Amino acid sequence: MSETLVRKEIGKNAYLSSIKETKFKSDRITVCLVTSLKRESVTVNALVPFVLRKGCKSCPDFTELNKKLAKMYGAILDADVSKQADLQIIELSLQFIDDRFAIGGDKMTEQAAKLLCDLIFDPNLDENGLFPEKDLELERSYLIDTINSDLNDKRVYAIKKTSGMIFEGEPFGICRYGYVEDAEKITGEQLSAAWRELVKTARIEIMFTGPGEPETAEKVFAKRLAESEREPASFERAPIVPYSEYKEAEEKMDIVQGKLVMAFRMGAPETEREKNAARVFSALYGGTPFSKLFMNVREKLSLCYYVLSHFERATGVMLVDSGIEFESRDAAQAEILNQLEAVKSGDFTDVELAQTKLIIKNSLGSVGDSLGAVESWYMTGILDGLIVTPEEDAAAIDEITREEIIAIANKAKLTTVFFLKGGEKE
Repeated sequence: MSETLVRKEIGKNAYLSSIKETKFKSDRITVCLVTSLKRESVTVNALVPFVLRKGCKSCPDFTELNKKLAKMYGAILDADVSKQADLQIIELSLQFIDDRFAIGGDKMTEQAAKLLCDLIFDPNLDENGLFPEKDLELERSYLIDTINSDLNDKRVYAIKKTSGMIFEGEPFGICRYGYVEDAEKITGEQLSAAWRELVKTARIEIMFTGPGEPETAEKVFAKRLAESEREPASFERAPIVPYSEYKEAEEKMDIVQGKLVMAFRMGAPETEREKNAARVFSALYGGTPFSKLFMNVREKLSLCYYVLSHFERATGVMLVDSGIEFESRDAAQAEILNQLEAVKSGDFTDVELAQTKLIIKNSLGSVGDSLGAVESWYMTGILDGLIVTPEEDAAAIDEITREEIIAIANKAKLTTVFFLKGGEKE
């Protein structure tokens, strides 16, 4: 079982959170620059972490940086971008062996923290204060490929199209990596300005996970933050819209399997108990191998190749996505709605409810299997404003009653349907 998370403010709107995980032999530090999701800045912000991972003043090129990582016993540097509701999170992480296993008393935690500080606050800029053009071009191509990769996964593509329809005009619908047409136009000046804006104004969340001593990292980051010109911006979280007008769209593409995505607004659950009830309801409805959707729409009626439901607690939306034959669209959609009515009327057994809760609790039990999973769990809680352990969450799931599931199910309202079908692209 994990020890309690310890959280400290170490600078202006900058925090270091640590969780002790003694069963591992390595530690992981991730620095997150948290900012508002905005259409005009999302793409250039998404490019920042990938360029930062190319080098810094102390390691001015990728070769030198790799030598440094090799000397740190093969430390792993990673960069990514994530989103949570209306927030964009720029991430740079380093995983390295704990000080106890370093030869000759090498201080690995201190080295790792200093390297992350160098990469984020002192990157390799040219005489004009710009990132090297070759790094910009290489990472811009990587970002464009990442954005375009959704076209190769038609399921992801359909879900993203649906999300854009649900949250049209809202920050929740903005893609975390941005947009190709914007990426193609990014200049060195724009990229450097975006980096400066992020390190100056973003909320900084640092996560230390593993058996090591976070106090060492805390001292390094606190010192660097004190030397930085920080003017953190204040931003208000966008409200969740309870309902929206019904939208429906179809798109043709050269595919052999149709993708049907249906989105349900859940009335914007406000309390944690309501959100937990929505999680259990969604799992009972279509999130397990014995759910209503799987057993009836797929197994009994053979109307789809797969069908799953997922509740997004950050937005209060439940998505049901399925792979179907083109001609089965109407029948599949009708049966998906029919099974929803079954849950609304309480047509599920106590055994089904118990099995659903067990599967959710088993998945929570796997959170501690990796440092990355532990980090992700607690970072989500920090940004969501509710920090609980997986064990506490499992206990809360156990408390959800049949009546609460029926009540939250009856709040589900179909608001968006997107169907990706075969044919020449329109």
